[in-house]
Amino acid sequence: LLSFVLWGALLMICKKDSGCSTPADTAATIDITTPVSGLAYLNGSNLSITGTIADNDVLATARVEVKNKTTNAILFQQTDNTGNVGFYRYTWNWTISGITGPTPGNVKIISKDKYGYETSRDIDINFSN
Repeated sequence: LLSFVLWGALLMICKKDSGCSTPADTAATIDITTPVSGLAYLNGSNLSITGTIADNDVLATARVEVKNKTTNAILFQQTDNTGNVGFYRYTWNWTISGITGPTPGNVKIISKDKYGYETSRDIDINFSN
């Protein structure tokens, strides 16, 4: 009971003074297994986006964005809640659509930890019809 009272007192002091802060960020490690950088992926085919994210600060979300590099338009995006884990294996699938000719693209993976820190990694790919 005494430790509970002390913890509560510390928590109130922290909120009152606003002197408490999140710890220094340890950046997540993001590995992209697929797609492979520089390869061309055809309109109408499946683009499988797989890999892993590890973060000592415990992950909260993982997000993917696939963009047209010429126009910066987002072609596909999805966010997953990771369930407060330190290691997350992601898999997203998108049927490529809207590509009418050779198009440079970018796949970006963004992770957010429980403190709100974001880390990202991206690769360039190509689309073709």
